Amino acid sequence: MPQQTDAPVLDRRDAPMIVRAAETRPSSYREEDNSLEVCWSTGAAVTRFDWWNGEYYNEELSLDEGAVRLDRLNSGAAVLDTHSQFRLSSVIGSVEPGSARIENGLGIARVRLSDTPDCADTVAKIVAGHIRNISVGYIVHQYTRTERDGERPVMRADDWEPVEISFVPVPADGGAQVRSQNAEQGGFPCTIRGVPAASNEGNHMPAETISQGAPAGNAGQRQTPTPPASGVATEQRQPPALTAGRIRDVVGRSDLGADFALDLIARNEETPMSEADLTDAIAGQLETTRQNGSVNGNNAVYGAVASGDQFRSAIEGALLSRNQRPSQVSEDARQFRGMGLIELARFYLHAQGQRTLGMRKEELFVTACRFGAHGTSDFGAALQNVARTSLLQGYEEAEQTFWDFVTRKTLPDFKPDTLVGLATLSPFLLVEENAEFKRLNAESMGDTVQLSTYGGIFAVTRQAIVNDNAGIFVEIPNEMGYLAADHESDTIYAILTGNQMMYDGKALFHVDHGNLAAAGTAITIEAIGAGRAAMSRQRSPSGRNIGGNYPKYLVTGPNKQTEAEQVVSAITAADATKANPFAGKLVPITDPRITDNSWYLLADARRSGIVAGYLEGQEEVFLDTREGFDVDGTEWKGRLDYVGKAIDYRGAYKNPGN
Repeated sequence: MPQQTDAPVLDRRDAPMIVRAAETRPSSYREEDNSLEVCWSTGAAVTRFDWWNGEYYNEELSLDEGAVRLDRLNSGAAVLDTHSQFRLSSVIGSVEPGSARIENGLGIARVRLSDTPDCADTVAKIVAGHIRNISVGYIVHQYTRTERDGERPVMRADDWEPVEISFVPVPADGGAQVRSQNAEQGGFPCTIRGVPAASNEGNHMPAETISQGAPAGNAGQRQTPTPPASGVATEQRQPPALTAGRIRDVVGRSDLGADFALDLIARNEETPMSEADLTDAIAGQLETTRQNGSVNGNNAVYGAVASGDQFRSAIEGALLSRNQRPSQVSEDARQFRGMGLIELARFYLHAQGQRTLGMRKEELFVTACRFGAHGTSDFGAALQNVARTSLLQGYEEAEQTFWDFVTRKTLPDFKPDTLVGLATLSPFLLVEENAEFKRLNAESMGDTVQLSTYGGIFAVTRQAIVNDNAGIFVEIPNEMGYLAADHESDTIYAILTGNQMMYDGKALFHVDHGNLAAAGTAITIEAIGAGRAAMSRQRSPSGRNIGGNYPKYLVTGPNKQTEAEQVVSAITAADATKANPFAGKLVPITDPRITDNSWYLLADARRSGIVAGYLEGQEEVFLDTREGFDVDGTEWKGRLDYVGKAIDYRGAYKNPGN
């Protein structure tokens, strides 16, 4: 049952489904039923923007008993591909019935992934850890609103319902509200309760109504509810009649034109309209306009593909498929292939009933990006999605040779954090009859790491817009993705080639560490054997043996690549003394960042002591966009929160080569 409150009802609205970022737990993967565990909510507060009243507020999700309706999840709710609710092919799994629960202040569920051929590629990326971000879609049935002077209002969801879980390439920004259903598409009944804040002078501040998903620009006058008597909630408020100026202002922001505003003013004079009436009238007119389409001077009729999810998907598909065959592109996307940036902008504005006669190229672009009351149009959102998708494609496609011997870690913040490398326990002790078990002591070998932020800004200038270069929205973000991946590789190999300084004040490869050959040699079976023996002799600080600390990877630069591959290849020999003991046991890895003749032996990722750390919830490169102010155009900011470091020396060995 939803939580009960005596706070007065401030408003009742239709609210859309909302999404926010969540996390997977890859270590919980079960191969037998192709499932893994996800944390779909921590209840943490996020900042959102209220398009109805034009201000920010903090949204909290209550995880108290009775606040969360788990019926849909526990009935086997769908697991989707990027919140796509309109195609059955978007279902890539389901929530395991009965697994959704609130545990230690977290929302937990186990999801089963599909084993059908159409989902195989996506599921394989999830299992391999390449797709790690998820987002939960939820409906809020009741908010309790709290106001304090000088602070953002707090909207606490006391009665809410998760309805689906999606895997996404980029999680929803914690400071933005991403919606898969808007007010024009319909919503879900939502009650807002609360009381107004008292000002310093003792007067009441206006209590505002929040409408999740109401059309932007319909900012309602804030009304103070009549205080309830004896704790009884006041269900309705009587707002004052709207002024003609108010109607013109709201309609002007919705881009519906002066004629429609005059019609509403006349209607208001005959029968006074409320803010709700004005909202309904504008939403109805917007819906009619989009359903009927618009006719341009050539009598070409644009239908539903000119706006909404279908339009954004078509534009994204067209721009991202410029090097693909037409048969590989969707029918919607094919009609936009070959269009330049300005042609796409003009098409979109015509489809929304906007006159473009006399507009300059840059004006067409900016108007199309900002069209509508919400500030970011379907056209602008499509270009942003193209840039972000291309960035991640470049990031994932970049060749990285180090992941076999490097451990991926997530860090909660930018503070210094101690990571544990190899850990050993004291040996088992004899337990005499009727005697107590002794506690085992653990030895941890590791070092302190600290995240740093890397990135840069690229501006799509006015000149590029005038030159009508649509490909720049694919090519530049793609290259930024490659840059982020290259930075990771540069950092890891700099640890080896730069001989990083360790926590004991000595270099990673040092004679005192027992992991540096006395003299450089060619890559031979004898030299590899010496390195293996050195790694096997490594001990914990107390002298304990480190199990499994033997070489698994032979890492070289191009100078030694052929030599390394020859040495580890199988040799069929009649003479046992000429057999190759490392064939099939040692994997050669070559990277051009190793420019000399040195070669390295490394244990597996768990024992090598080399880690790549990422900020929790942002484990890959991120792209942010904005309309430029310093430049006439659009700006992209690529960001990577990352650290690469060796935290232990015992799983690595170096031979300077010859």
